[in-house]
Amino acid sequence: MISVTTESVSFGHRSLARHAAQVAEHAARLIRSEFGTVPDVQVLLSSRSDALADYVHQAKVALLPGADPREVAKQLRWERRGLRGKYGVTELSAGGIVLGVNLGKARTVADVNETLTHELVHGHQLSGRSARAEHLAYLRYGFEIEPLPRRKVRAYEALMDRRECEARDAERLASQLPA
Repeated sequence: MISVTTESVSFGHRSLARHAAQVAEHAARLIRSEFGTVPDVQVLLSSRSDALADYVHQAKVALLPGADPREVAKQLRWERRGLRGKYGVTELSAGGIVLGVNLGKARTVADVNETLTHELVHGHQLSGRSARAEHLAYLRYGFEIEPLPRRKVRAYEALMDRRECEARDAERLASQLPA
């Protein structure tokens, strides 16, 4: 199931937000037919990257009990900085996947379609039990809750690079979405 919400959408981006809300379910069906299961996804559309960072950060922190408040604040600052130049972001949440689309960066309908397909592929990649467990272990390492052997860190970062390549390759499917 795909649920779409908007927050801080500027006047110039409202048509893109409407388009994204209309095409999100179609994009999920497309990814399902091409790759397999897609978990429950909450999509946030916003013109402000800091609103996306806050939304994704809240979902992430909810999965990490016992995180040091200083580390949580540090990670939020890092996420806000990192999202400024990105079109979208995908993260685990308690109910499935949280996906954010930065309408301030995605200026056209084609950009929105490509971002949705790209991020939904990441949602599919994180949907398996083992993938979810690996990602949570990496998050616990990132928030300095639990150590992770260097070998596993390098292996997971290499896996993330391969997943990013797969998601970039899947952006070609965006041309099948309505414009």
